[in-house]
Amino acid sequence: MNQNRAKHPLMQAIASGRALLMDGAMGTELYAKGTFINKCFEELNLTSPALVVEVHLAYLRAGADIISTNSWGANRYKLAGHNLHDKVKEINHKAAEVARNAAKASGRNEILIAGSIGPLGVRIEPWGPTSFDEAKEAFAEQVQALVSGGIDAISLETFSDISELQQAVLAAREVAPGIPVLAQIAINPDGKSLMGTPLEWAMKKLDEWDVDIVGLNCSVGPQPMMTALPKIRGTTKRPLCLQPNAGMPKLVEGRTFYMSTPEYFAEFTKGFLQSGVSIIGGCCGTTPEHIRAMANAFRHHSAMAANEQASITGQGSTWRRVGSLATPDNTESLAGVTPVRPEEKSSWARKIALGERVHSVELLPPAGVRMGKIIEQSKKLKAAGIDAINIPDGPRASARMSAILTAVMIEKRAGIETVLHYTCRDRNLLGMQSDMLGAQAIGLRNMLLVTGDPPKMGTYPNATGVFDIDAIGLTNMVSRLNRGIDLGGRPIGEPTALSIGVGVNPVHRDFEYEMKRFRYKVEAGAEWCITQPVFDPEALFRFIDYLDKHKLHIPVIAGVWPLLSLRNAVFMKNEVPGVVIPDSIIRRMEKPQDPEDAKKTGVEIAREMVEKLGRNIQGLQLSAPFGRIDLALAIVAP
Repeated sequence: MNQNRAKHPLMQAIASGRALLMDGAMGTELYAKGTFINKCFEELNLTSPALVVEVHLAYLRAGADIISTNSWGANRYKLAGHNLHDKVKEINHKAAEVARNAAKASGRNEILIAGSIGPLGVRIEPWGPTSFDEAKEAFAEQVQALVSGGIDAISLETFSDISELQQAVLAAREVAPGIPVLAQIAINPDGKSLMGTPLEWAMKKLDEWDVDIVGLNCSVGPQPMMTALPKIRGTTKRPLCLQPNAGMPKLVEGRTFYMSTPEYFAEFTKGFLQSGVSIIGGCCGTTPEHIRAMANAFRHHSAMAANEQASITGQGSTWRRVGSLATPDNTESLAGVTPVRPEEKSSWARKIALGERVHSVELLPPAGVRMGKIIEQSKKLKAAGIDAINIPDGPRASARMSAILTAVMIEKRAGIETVLHYTCRDRNLLGMQSDMLGAQAIGLRNMLLVTGDPPKMGTYPNATGVFDIDAIGLTNMVSRLNRGIDLGGRPIGEPTALSIGVGVNPVHRDFEYEMKRFRYKVEAGAEWCITQPVFDPEALFRFIDYLDKHKLHIPVIAGVWPLLSLRNAVFMKNEVPGVVIPDSIIRRMEKPQDPEDAKKTGVEIAREMVEKLGRNIQGLQLSAPFGRIDLALAIVAP
């Protein structure tokens, strides 16, 4: 790499290990603001610069570190279609100037401006009449104008013809040798370029041309790009940039819709970050809301990375950091108490400690103030032999009755134990400790400690997520309370007797990352675990094999979900974070002709899953979608 480019702020940021968030679609936003589809969007730099600034500012306020100029189609060939071929320099220079003005107006420092350049819109040799030299000249004209306007990097986007991309790279190198170049290819769902070029070969060529950053953008959504990542990683060591569309566009009654939600994008952003992608943004169909959700994923990832690497030294003892909560190694001697044995904590904990099978059913807390229905359901489940009722804590960031209060009322009125899900989302450290002490005092014992869904996923997306610690830190905190020590290291007298469960996702897209976090949870004091709903038994067997290999002796309770319909299956596959449904299951759910047949098929799939798992697991957490406890019970019926 050119030494001047290596010292560029963009490349320095990447070299430091920092990931950067790029903006989303420009055309989508301009169209949403009333620009007619047949108008030249790039001409707006001259005729309506305030409108373009408005879009840039929306992305900057959402959290973007890099914004792209409104110049993707501002080359002489595409502009000729609007009789603007003589305004190439003026439009591109103004595009850079407008973006720079927006960066200044945002009040944020260190914003980078990427000069957006797309394909020429004409075929070049050997496929068309435009020569390589003519193509390079057109790209050079655009690069020069963008550079004069003040860009920081050159972003070559949505290329399918690798020969055309080469001419764009050569033009950038000749005109602006000191400015970093991002080269991005558009791919099909099968991972090849839109012209059929194998991705591995294309990346090898970009390496040869000394492109600074390589990647993919447009044409497909996040999932195909995630699938393509291993191919890229196996071919190049260059920093990576990914800018997926908001899914594949769908035509509904003459209108085009992009179906990927901001929350869906945020989940894939976490996966991209875990895979080491340096720049992540959005393309067609993405909005400032997508970028805002992705910015939250960036913050979460940064916090997790800092937590995993942090270590501090305390007075007279070595401290280690688990999650984001430091714990001394000599906690027991500080408290001077004997922790309660697992089998003495609750009936649920006793059965698990003795190796007996346990069954729980998940019921959502009421959305209002009436508890009659959930109490009656709990009584029926107790009569059917279920061991405990799982009570989620604001699932998918929804606003429902207090999970703690719901658990207390069920235990008192229905006479069945509960497993209380408790999240880090809504309370700070002090509030969490207070709740755990209160749960102990009122008689709740079984805790499933989870990080929690971010508010952006719910019906109140502007609510604040606290996340002082994550599930690892929360497990560590409750483990300390079980040893008679509070957050500050002070004895609390009688220790708590909380049975500690944690969540785990055996089908996480980055299995090693998930297992690393799971090991931390076990080290922090987890006594049992519940998996995400699993639809592939082989994935669960792989997880169990991992536990055996690493001598992690922790009981596994498998999450099982009876699908209601094809629509339910597709929704869970596409919209529920952490759930993976094999295509074979989707195909089975396509066959039923009526709703009742679909439910029977869903139960049948779940029963087959349970049969295959056999005695390899300690128990089952059964979901009751939409409160259908009959479906949950049908899974374990004789």
